[in-house]
Amino acid sequence: MSFDKDMMETLNRVSDDLGEKTETAAVGTYQKIEDAVVGGYQKIEDAVVGGYQKMEDAIVGGFAKMTDKMVEKLFAREGETVEEAKDRLTGKDD
Repeated sequence: MSFDKDMMETLNRVSDDLGEKTETAAVGTYQKIEDAVVGGYQKIEDAVVGGYQKMEDAIVGGFAKMTDKMVEKLFAREGETVEEAKDRLTGKDD
């Protein structure tokens, strides 16, 4: 009977050790997968935000150029700069 009890204790210990090692390996594998997925999403996010920022800069810059030309052609007096005309039109004459 002692042999069976010792054998069972040994088998249980080995099983527990193997279970812990398997669990540790699985957690490590899942962590690597998680890191890869998060890294992939971060790259996508950076690309989308960067593209949006470039588009926004181009649109705002184009609008500023267009409004400057309109002020220059339609509202600026002879010899007056665009900035002076804008200030005059917005009431910022100092």
